[in-house]
Amino acid sequence: MSQRLISAFVAMGMLYGASIHAQQDQTATQTAPGSQVAQATPDPQAIPKPTAKDEVTVTASGEIRSEQSIGSKALLEAAPGTSPIAVLARLPSVSVTSADPYGAYEWALRISVRGFNQNQLGFTLDDVPLGDMSYGNLNGLHISRAIIDENMGRVTLSQGTGALDTASTSNLGGAIQFFSTDPLDQTHVSATQTFGSFRGHRTFARYDSGLLRTHTKFFVDGVYQLSDKWKGAGQINQKYFQINTKLVQFIGNKGVFTFYADYSDRREVDYQDLNKIWTQKLGYNWDNFGDWGKSIQAANACNGVGNYPSPVNVLAASEDPCDAGYYGGSGLRKDFLTYINYKMALTSKLTWKTTAYGHHNDGRGLWFTPYQPTLVSPTVSVSPISLRTTEYGIQRGGFLTALSYESGRHTLEGGVWFEKESFDIARRFYATSLAGPEHSLYSFPSNPFATQWAYNFPTTVYQIHLQDLYKITPSVSVSAGFKTSETNATGNLTAFNTGIPLSATIQASNYAQGSLQSGKAFLPQFGVNWKLNKSNEIFADVAENVRAYQMGGNGIASSPWGTSQAGFDALKNTLKPESSWSEEVGYRYTGARVTAQANYFHVNFSNRLLAIQQGPAIAGGASLLSNVGGVTTNGVDAAASVRIASDWTFYNAITLNKSTYDSDVTTGAGTIATSGKVTVDAPQFLYKDELSYHRKGFDAHIGADFMSKRYFTYTNDSSVDGRFLSDFGTSYHVDEAGLFSEVKLQFNIYNLANAKYYSSIGTNGFIAADPSQVANNTLQVGAPRAFTGTLSVKF
Repeated sequence: MSQRLISAFVAMGMLYGASIHAQQDQTATQTAPGSQVAQATPDPQAIPKPTAKDEVTVTASGEIRSEQSIGSKALLEAAPGTSPIAVLARLPSVSVTSADPYGAYEWALRISVRGFNQNQLGFTLDDVPLGDMSYGNLNGLHISRAIIDENMGRVTLSQGTGALDTASTSNLGGAIQFFSTDPLDQTHVSATQTFGSFRGHRTFARYDSGLLRTHTKFFVDGVYQLSDKWKGAGQINQKYFQINTKLVQFIGNKGVFTFYADYSDRREVDYQDLNKIWTQKLGYNWDNFGDWGKSIQAANACNGVGNYPSPVNVLAASEDPCDAGYYGGSGLRKDFLTYINYKMALTSKLTWKTTAYGHHNDGRGLWFTPYQPTLVSPTVSVSPISLRTTEYGIQRGGFLTALSYESGRHTLEGGVWFEKESFDIARRFYATSLAGPEHSLYSFPSNPFATQWAYNFPTTVYQIHLQDLYKITPSVSVSAGFKTSETNATGNLTAFNTGIPLSATIQASNYAQGSLQSGKAFLPQFGVNWKLNKSNEIFADVAENVRAYQMGGNGIASSPWGTSQAGFDALKNTLKPESSWSEEVGYRYTGARVTAQANYFHVNFSNRLLAIQQGPAIAGGASLLSNVGGVTTNGVDAAASVRIASDWTFYNAITLNKSTYDSDVTTGAGTIATSGKVTVDAPQFLYKDELSYHRKGFDAHIGADFMSKRYFTYTNDSSVDGRFLSDFGTSYHVDEAGLFSEVKLQFNIYNLANAKYYSSIGTNGFIAADPSQVANNTLQVGAPRAFTGTLSVKF
């Protein structure tokens, strides 16, 4: 650990010592086992903010930053199997896109907040870090693999600065915190069966022990989901299996111990990435071949032998028919995540919580590629196609510990996060034959004929935070704090060009190795909240954040190790991690029938990273990750929830956001004119609304979501039009129906108007310009109207 962390550790020690010395030990009030610590020493992160009918929290009264939540009821109103990320699309400044109806297909799921994409946000589950939610996640896992949807208690989004205690090295533009439900106090067995469009079915079952005499309660549940892609041929199943368990043990009347474990096995067949020309000429429903004979014919044509199969043969040579269709691809992920947590009231004013966690991941990205034939020797091939994999492995563990001390007008809080990780990534090729693919899209392949490269990245993360919330008067509170963040990563080349050599000229120097450190010793955060009266308040906050470098192998443009050794040696002493300075000021209104919030925000995003070609590619110039300037964001957003009658609620959210590049980008091939251009995948206008009705056991809602034009090139010469989506859901439940304590019927419709539109963009990254609309197949089209029906029972 570097010396710059010593001062932060000293500050932590002083906080702890001062806290112990400053007060006398007092016995917490005796409470029932089910509410011991929660009543005696409430944890502000564990207790949801009060909301009307536990739906969408438009505003969190008293907070110094913009913070909004979605409760369990609103989460369960979505069709079962819908990603919690997709549900966040209801909130202002949030844009969510996906190629499937439920936001479950990870390759195409995208979320951006105030101009920052998901790789620049922070994500946690019950305080446990989930990494940056990228497809090839190097330091975590997607939320849908970390917890079963039915076990999600609430989701809290901080659109701007994010809380200091968020365990993340990527939260430049805010943080998303997920919280699981606790086991129930009563014994219950519940089961849910869902059927839907595209041969979809989903089965969920859960057992709750209830509160036992040992002051213990737990649940265990599992889910199995299977559906077809909404388009495509051949192997088009999307399936996953998942198990969760959670145990809560009350210890005396001051402590609570929690254990959680999750196992997930997810297997997704890919949708083909598209460009506009392919969509126009091959059709909205165009996808990969899924037929081995057509795939062999296309691969031969790609290599100049014969003609392309229909309908790809309608494409001109300049319209990239070689990439228009493959046999297929898929993403396979197996994850095991667990944590233990202990919360304790040390005194009536001093509380302590500690979490230790571990995560194991084994993943594969499969692609049947026509660019590398199957070899039996360096010069002899038996098939024009091979199965290319990107193989992932994560072994990580860590802990978080924090103290909170309340005394008079002060609330002092400080904590430490430490994580140690080993991340493996490799690029391998597996054999096919003229007769068939030899490998399933649902199975982990074995016995590669070639390993192009393999890396191991040992990494350590240190983060310390300290903050004080001080009430100047009963109406005015100020907060001041900082965090220290440091990430140390080393790239070690463990293999290259093994098996049948893919190249006779490849040497170890073609691959980067070495260590990099990112982070900053002092990242401040300040905020103020002024309650004008019972219903009105204003707030303001500022914060600085930094993002750690991404790890990846040769050719992965977002990684400093994606270049040659010479390139890495050139950048390692000059490269700077991306950072941001965020400011916002807002107004809140909290009334009996209306809750509302409005914000103005300004962000300076600095040291933006981009892979730049160093000289002409034809001459062998490698791409080098480089700092290329910054981005300036200015915007306003607002949300309001109005109880228009006792049973009717109308929700509205609107966002105006403009994020632009500060300067042009100079490359070895010339200058890219990006100064003043709008950033990619950053819509400038968002509007969401929802009308909901609740009466006794009946619920219904209808909602709409509009997103304006988005650019997918840095020079803004290519874009996709705005889109308007609507959805509908209704449910009815009865209590004490015969043998059941509850019976519920639910019906959902996605894309009510059956709109056709471009959904996710940038699935294959972004490029400088694409005037012909064929230079980068990086678009996904949206799913058509989809129906789901669900029957749930509780015993």
